[in-house]
Amino acid sequence: MKKRLISGILLALIFIGFYFLDSKYFIILTTLLSILMYKEIISLKKYPLPVIILGLISIVSIIIFNQNIYDTILKVKYYPLIFTFVSLLIPTLIPKYQDNYLTSDAFSLSAMIIFIGLSLCSFTLFNTYNKPILLYLVSCVIFNDIFAFLIGSKFGKTKYSKISPNKSLEGNIAGISFGLVFGFLTYYFLVSKERVIITIIITLLLNIACQIGDLLFSKIKREHNIKDFSNLIPGHGGILDRFDSLLLTTLVYALIIAVI
Repeated sequence: MKKRLISGILLALIFIGFYFLDSKYFIILTTLLSILMYKEIISLKKYPLPVIILGLISIVSIIIFNQNIYDTILKVKYYPLIFTFVSLLIPTLIPKYQDNYLTSDAFSLSAMIIFIGLSLCSFTLFNTYNKPILLYLVSCVIFNDIFAFLIGSKFGKTKYSKISPNKSLEGNIAGISFGLVFGFLTYYFLVSKERVIITIIITLLLNIACQIGDLLFSKIKREHNIKDFSNLIPGHGGILDRFDSLLLTTLVYALIIAVI
């Protein structure tokens, strides 16, 4: 618990430091995060070296070449996505890799790269065009995570999923509830005091996305028989273990504001 607390404080301080810097430094930080996340993904399976290099180019290009609010939120540039799929599928036809690198591997790796890339790209765009939105998203995730853990560990009795057997329905409800309250307050005081009902509904959806994101990555870990994606962050595991909920929450919010 002590390691988890210290690591959490250090991560928060790093985020706050970059939050107040110029957006180009935030893009650098996000790109570095994407590389670390990518490293954790490719550690789940032995991929051919050319595939690893092409995947790295893909995830970085998705972030770098979509640094315009109208590209990512309204219409994503397709060429980084096309490059990702084509470049990762072609090696499945090379005789040297045919037995160990399947088309299913290529599609799953491409999907993870695009998922992480677009999410972190959206995160950098919010930092560039509307910084308080970042705090809004982070507050939903942090308070959801904190209270789901605290209430679940003390009062959680109703287990609901074999994917993550330590999670409880009581903890999830507490996480969503407190995430909703603190997320709404962050948006109300830092972003906008208008459209209160819509803000509450959106914040509720984001907090549900927090829980789903956590479960999705727990499913990936269970499928690969691992506890954490890495041991990079003491008490937390890997980068993906710490950012799993935020990745999906950011994408859901980008989708919502593109639609409404």
